[in-house]
Amino acid sequence: MDIIVAGIFLMGVIVLANVLDRRADGKERFLFSLVLLLSNIPVFLIGLFLILVPADTFERVAVEVGLNVSNGAAFGLVLLLMALWGIVVCLAPVRRGLARLSRLKPDSAVHMLALVLVGYLVGQGALALSQGGLEGLAETAEPTSVYLVAGQELLFALLALLGVGFLIRRHGRAMAQRLGLEKPQPLHWFIGLGWIGVLVVLQFLAGLLWAVLNPEQSAMLESINTALLADFDTIWEWFLLAIAAGIGEELLFRGALQPVFGLVTTSIVFGLIHVQYGLSPITFFVVVLALVLGLIRRHYSTTIAIVVHVGYNFVLGLLTLLAAYFEQFVK
Repeated sequence: MDIIVAGIFLMGVIVLANVLDRRADGKERFLFSLVLLLSNIPVFLIGLFLILVPADTFERVAVEVGLNVSNGAAFGLVLLLMALWGIVVCLAPVRRGLARLSRLKPDSAVHMLALVLVGYLVGQGALALSQGGLEGLAETAEPTSVYLVAGQELLFALLALLGVGFLIRRHGRAMAQRLGLEKPQPLHWFIGLGWIGVLVVLQFLAGLLWAVLNPEQSAMLESINTALLADFDTIWEWFLLAIAAGIGEELLFRGALQPVFGLVTTSIVFGLIHVQYGLSPITFFVVVLALVLGLIRRHYSTTIAIVVHVGYNFVLGLLTLLAAYFEQFVK
């Protein structure tokens, strides 16, 4: 219930930012930036408190309130850095500097909000890794519901639509063009299918190389994925996951964010949010995957990027099911 309330509030803030950009009132946008900056202060103070509080005191309080955090100082540091990022990008001179490196519009309330939210999105992954890295994830990983994943991806899609000003600054064809949604040409379908095959092979080779170079870490990653995806045991569930992730992540990252932040920055952010891989060679592969999808969006369309992402995820899901099926004959 808390997640739903938070999602509704977030979408409301995005709608407000779009309204302010449409009105083009400098005073209103300055007030919005000030409120956004001040909203980061509580997060900063909480982070600072967690850094300064003695470890034994934190452990006692965490047990009393049921907080599942083992390293309060590390958790606090990440919160503090997230808040600092949110504060800094609310400053107009900083945004003007960033605009020289991207297509960011420094006076846009929507772009300022996007900067803050991207920092917090990356921070969510850092918070999880702050509690022991891959080892900590392996110890705490629990099965994820396909409907929970689909709900998260639906939120991504809604954020993308609202972020580009759906029904506020853009309508119909203009919104589709902004997101890169086009009717694919016949040749583009074949190009997309080819990239699905290439990416699946690259995924296999990357996993094999890592298993040879660092078998312990590779086994740990496999155990994390096994735990997270333990309930995904039917073709229908993998298909739903593939569809949801392909549409939600491509609309948000390649459709909405890439034209503003650029190909490389968006791809790095995409890699960092896949926290289940920690900071490992597979993270590097996810960044490469994002670069490929970004180039597909740039040269063809977000539609084809969605097709490639869905197909890639679904093929991996089928291979996982086949591996589980044949495993019973090997034991």
